[in-house]
Amino acid sequence: PFFFPSYPEPTSWRSFRAQTKKMLFSLVLALCALKSEGIVKLKLNKLPQTARQALKTDQKLRTLASDYDEFSSRSRASLQGAHPVSVHNFMDAQYFIEIGIGNPAQTFKVVPDTGSSNLWVPSSHCPIWELPCDLHKKYDASKSSDYIKNGTVFSIQYGSGACSGFISQDTVTVGDIKVSEQLFAEVTKEPGVAFVAAKFDGIMGLAFDTIAVTGAPPVFYNMVDQNQLDEPSFAFYLNRKVGGDGELVFGGVDPDHYTGDFTYVPLTNKTYWEFQMDSLSIGSDSYCSDCRAIADSGTSLLAGPTAEIKKINDKIGAVGVIEAQCDQLVEKFADKIIDMVLAKVDAEKICTTLGQCNNPLTCYACEGLVNIAKNELDKQSSRDTIKTEMEKICKALPASTGEATVDCNKLDSMPNVDIVLAGKTFTLTPKDYVLQVSAAGETECISGFMGIDVPAGPLWILGDVFMGPYYTKFDFGNEQVGFAKAA
Repeated sequence: PFFFPSYPEPTSWRSFRAQTKKMLFSLVLALCALKSEGIVKLKLNKLPQTARQALKTDQKLRTLASDYDEFSSRSRASLQGAHPVSVHNFMDAQYFIEIGIGNPAQTFKVVPDTGSSNLWVPSSHCPIWELPCDLHKKYDASKSSDYIKNGTVFSIQYGSGACSGFISQDTVTVGDIKVSEQLFAEVTKEPGVAFVAAKFDGIMGLAFDTIAVTGAPPVFYNMVDQNQLDEPSFAFYLNRKVGGDGELVFGGVDPDHYTGDFTYVPLTNKTYWEFQMDSLSIGSDSYCSDCRAIADSGTSLLAGPTAEIKKINDKIGAVGVIEAQCDQLVEKFADKIIDMVLAKVDAEKICTTLGQCNNPLTCYACEGLVNIAKNELDKQSSRDTIKTEMEKICKALPASTGEATVDCNKLDSMPNVDIVLAGKTFTLTPKDYVLQVSAAGETECISGFMGIDVPAGPLWILGDVFMGPYYTKFDFGNEQVGFAKAA
């Protein structure tokens, strides 16, 4: 026999439907709560090389960038009055995330940068001679159904270059968050070597709207205003291991990537993420007391006033890159330089013959050594005296890039650096503050401390060198920055 289900009576059916709707509604609310109470985690991709490192190791790229830099100098000069963002120059940016702009989304690699506030990417309207545009993905407004024309002129000046274009409006996708009606810049000019060598397409600023060019709200502001996040904060985990990627979290933190409690410092200025640094010291030597500092995800280094950074680099045994290259020249070519000077060969030909003029820094150092040799030979000095004077001139050469190197074999004997924030000491070991860069089978150890004198300084910039060992939370709601030991 067939058994038929016993359906409810009409009154019971109405009650059943009402209960079902209530349950479904509760389920939807629960799912929504899970999304809002959950945190949006994005893979933070680590570049194998920064733009600065790529230029040092790739001769073809260096030549290309140098030629473009000369070609674009007039364009760069025309942007000198643009909105300045001088805390960094993106030559040392090391991490990027992937975002989408438009509907359907066009994917871009952008640096999540707490040292600036605008979102910009290259535009399909770039002229054909703009080399950086040709080397990166370009946004095409005609392919997006959500695009709205704005047209406001945009220009911004960075430490190593500038860019300009115009403002547009579209949907921006960050992870599973869709930010509607986001204003961003389509860049049509990118003068400067940083944007030729860079492996990222653009910048997504995460600083405050007070420094946003044209007043365009930062993407994070719109995430908060559009109720996309349960908590108005974001946090960085920078995995500094070779080949390792990090994580950027919007809406909270990821307990898997830190241990212990956060130490919070209140913001002292809502432009960059600025706070007071109690001190920075090595042993009993102090280099900062009650200083202004910012946490900056846009640089791999820890930067500070040039005079103080020089003292720190001296203390850890670091020498300027140009000084190190000069020392190598003396050790390898001193006798050849002396012989060629005696043969009346001019400085340019000597240095070109020795293969030192492929790089402007080594060429500059080589020509300095040739001039020393000439002067000492005029005095009839001995070879040993000439070599001693050459070594002296190496120490006197300026470090034009601010970069310094250390002996990789001495990491274990180098001192710790202590930074005090909100009364708590955060220690950087040599393995934290020395960047080990491998290329062509060789490893170079670069000091993570770089001098930079910003117009509104003095200012200390805690980049990846600090944010790597210490998980960093940018707490917009409570106007503070938190640090905890990274795990």
